[in-house]
Amino acid sequence: MNRKTLFVVALLAVLVGAVLWLRGSPAPVGTSAAPALDAPPLAKAPTSLGASTGTTTVGTPTAESGTPPVTDPMREDEGTVYVEVLDGTGPLAGAHVTLYLQGPHVPATGRPAWFIAGKGTTDASGTLRLPARPGHYLIAAKSSGRAPARAAFTRPRGEARTQVRLVLGTGAILEGTVVERASKAPVPLAQLILTPRTLLSSAARDTAFVPEEERYVTSADARGVFRAEGLAPGEYQLEALAPGHAARRLARVLVPTSGLLVELDGSAFIEGFVELPDGKPAPGARITATGMGETLEAESSAGGGFSLDVPPGVYRVTARHGDLTGTAPERVIVGAGMTVRDVRIRLGTAASLSGVVRRKGTGEPIAGANISLTPSALAFSFDAAPAEVGSALSGADGRFQVGNLAPGAYTVNVQARGFRSLKRDGVTVLDGQRFELLAELDANGRIEGTVVDEQAKPLAGIHATPERRWRMAPVEGALTTVTDAQGAFTLEDVPPGEIHVAVNHPGSQTHVRERVMVNPGQTSQVRIQLSSEGTLEGTVKMEDGRAPTGPVTVYALRVKDARTEAHQISAAADGAWSMRVRAGTYHVAAWLSEAGNQSGDQEKVVEVAAGQTQRVDLRVREAKRALAVTVLEPNGAPSVSATVMGSEAGRSEILLEDMTDASGQVLLVADSLGTKALHIWATNGGRRGDLLSVPDTQRTLVIQLQPGGRLAGAVRSAGGRDIDGFKLVVSSTKSEDDFLSRQELELAGARFVVEDVPAGQLAVSVTLPDGRAGKAEATSVAGKTTQVDIIVEAGGVISGRLVDATGAPLAAAFVDVDGLTSPPTGADGRFRVEDVAPGEHRLIAWSQKTERAEKTLKLTAGKALDVGDWKLGPPRVEPGRLGVFFSMDGDEVLVRGVQDGLHGDAIRAGDVVKSIDGATVVTAGEARERELGAPGSPATLLIRRDTRTYPITLTRAP
Repeated sequence: MNRKTLFVVALLAVLVGAVLWLRGSPAPVGTSAAPALDAPPLAKAPTSLGASTGTTTVGTPTAESGTPPVTDPMREDEGTVYVEVLDGTGPLAGAHVTLYLQGPHVPATGRPAWFIAGKGTTDASGTLRLPARPGHYLIAAKSSGRAPARAAFTRPRGEARTQVRLVLGTGAILEGTVVERASKAPVPLAQLILTPRTLLSSAARDTAFVPEEERYVTSADARGVFRAEGLAPGEYQLEALAPGHAARRLARVLVPTSGLLVELDGSAFIEGFVELPDGKPAPGARITATGMGETLEAESSAGGGFSLDVPPGVYRVTARHGDLTGTAPERVIVGAGMTVRDVRIRLGTAASLSGVVRRKGTGEPIAGANISLTPSALAFSFDAAPAEVGSALSGADGRFQVGNLAPGAYTVNVQARGFRSLKRDGVTVLDGQRFELLAELDANGRIEGTVVDEQAKPLAGIHATPERRWRMAPVEGALTTVTDAQGAFTLEDVPPGEIHVAVNHPGSQTHVRERVMVNPGQTSQVRIQLSSEGTLEGTVKMEDGRAPTGPVTVYALRVKDARTEAHQISAAADGAWSMRVRAGTYHVAAWLSEAGNQSGDQEKVVEVAAGQTQRVDLRVREAKRALAVTVLEPNGAPSVSATVMGSEAGRSEILLEDMTDASGQVLLVADSLGTKALHIWATNGGRRGDLLSVPDTQRTLVIQLQPGGRLAGAVRSAGGRDIDGFKLVVSSTKSEDDFLSRQELELAGARFVVEDVPAGQLAVSVTLPDGRAGKAEATSVAGKTTQVDIIVEAGGVISGRLVDATGAPLAAAFVDVDGLTSPPTGADGRFRVEDVAPGEHRLIAWSQKTERAEKTLKLTAGKALDVGDWKLGPPRVEPGRLGVFFSMDGDEVLVRGVQDGLHGDAIRAGDVVKSIDGATVVTAGEARERELGAPGSPATLLIRRDTRTYPITLTRAP
């Protein structure tokens, strides 16, 4: 369990996705504008429209603009945006306002497209009216001598006028120095790109996805010193670029700040040769390196040689020469300042992907569907999405073809207007293979609903947004709408599946999310009750009362609510914050964003009354037990985007978790774990390193990853029938692993090669489209290729029903059969796994509410086996522990949460713990240490609840 989200999991098992995005700030006078980052300009349609307020221009790009205009100019009959611009003295006339429309994500960049929807200048009253159709927008206002102001908002369907207020203040300064990490020597003339982090209307978290014009670009001087002036106070992403150095991206930089040190590593290089099928050099071949988000290219020399300057990371290197393609036999891992040499690519016959897109259920071909191919990710990155390497549009018959592909694994995305998009990961082709893909798309549906208040009276003017379940981000392509006088709303073009409809008053945080199942092509109904609101606000200070030393995240979780109601915002530079939420009890926490919620920061449980303001002042602290972890690849390169995990020594329960940066480093904060020795381990793909016992006094450590293995083999049919494509799942068979390591690939033909699998025991499962299946056990050896041949015959079915300790069915639970995972169970708790190979299998069942359970059974070829009711117990509590989670409220130990079903009302979130078994506890780490005792033994806690202090006795887990 990740300490950054421990209190969320402990209370409601809420998963809040965290996605950081790339780039996008104006180049001030005297600086050069950066290259365009978004989609290529669309056909221009400049049009001028008069307006009664301010001066308005629609769709007319300026010469310095890199953002294209909308192709279909905005019309006033579609609605308007009423903009009010002020400064410290009142309305501001003559401010320049730009309205940007956010488009869909562009596969070629992995980022959303931006279009200029309109421009204008405020009048004497500081106002401006711009026509704007429903959609997601970013609006910016600028005026000489003042810092710019920006705001993201949504123009919902059904709202005639949307009001936005922008306040321009005094510009702030960011200054610092760019140096080399190793030598600390200054890096002269480095370019710095500052991107304001903005809470876009289409995102659950603040992002660095903004139009090019909203970035700020400057340069360091000959001494590496830089100074950026006129910035709006707040958080920015900073990217530093310099010849001979790897790019450095700081995700969160607080403005104003002075003395910022930006450390750059040396460039990384991949060098090698491209050969023709006969072994001769291949001059003029196009070499591409993919894997860390960006696509990097070079051309081979007359002798076939090439050199690529790349950011540190893991890469697949491919080459194209006419109709020949090839891929380097192994992944290339390179660190900052390193050069990997003699990477050889032998060209062969190009592979291809072809297929048909059709409507699921009817078989009707879908014309105009967009098929996009990106390399399957070799490493996870918060900062970048893989760029497109191939694309096609389906014809009138639904058919498409993408040719000239190099061997390797790809992610295929299929999108068509009016249909749920389809994503197929791990689509793999070998030399000269043709992969035939059938893409069946579900038609989108719609949701009709009503929003009422606590007295069941209809509420007009409420915003309703369809969101994904876990990310809490709006569904792309499905717009927000507003309720009418009867409280009714309709959400069009909603993809089928589990959708959460989020409703809120304009200007408030979303605070009710109701689950709706949308069926393909059908209309679903929902009724949502929206209760009264209050305000949570306060300040965050450091432990000693200073303003925060870095960006601060404030989190509020509604306690004991069946819905997923959580709010996360960034505090201002001085620590001030405010959010509107519905009335109720909230668990409020704050932490320094870069360190995460790992250091026992202050948390409080508060009651928000309707129409009232509840003030919550919080303290955050610098880490007292911080581990600086460096992860190295087997070849000594820093391991980029490695996952580093930690638990108490002797255990594998994940209590600490984070990812390494471009230098292979990460900071783990273990303040809340007490003084025990730690077990720290790291993984990156199939490479793994492990330190079983790290003393509590140690502050730096290095983990060297061991190489992964490689599997190769063929699939044969027991009946002698041809094999022409299959799905392959490779899964670790460790019963007590910290996570389920698994790769899933789809392949053409009968052969397979799987790179970078974990060393050790593996289960290899194969399923064919016709229902045949097979399974084999293999032992992967680090750095070597293991041969595995698999025989397939008629597959079977394993089904059953998952129930809790009381016999009630368990929804949203899963069953894994040697890497094959069932869809989540519904309200009846039933699961079904099809196309299971004959033989013995290990089943693993789990949910967020129960302990993981295992079962072993044997399946006969072509048969169905129902295991009946499978009872899962309550969530596992470590023997000798109480199932109580601790945090800090100032200098007092607070109960953060209690595991579901334990201790009744004897102890609950918000209680203050003074002592355990007579020993005073002053930190969350001490409480965790003293909580542990003999399994089944009693524990006496002295707690304070409200104004009373009294002892309680709890029983430790047996």
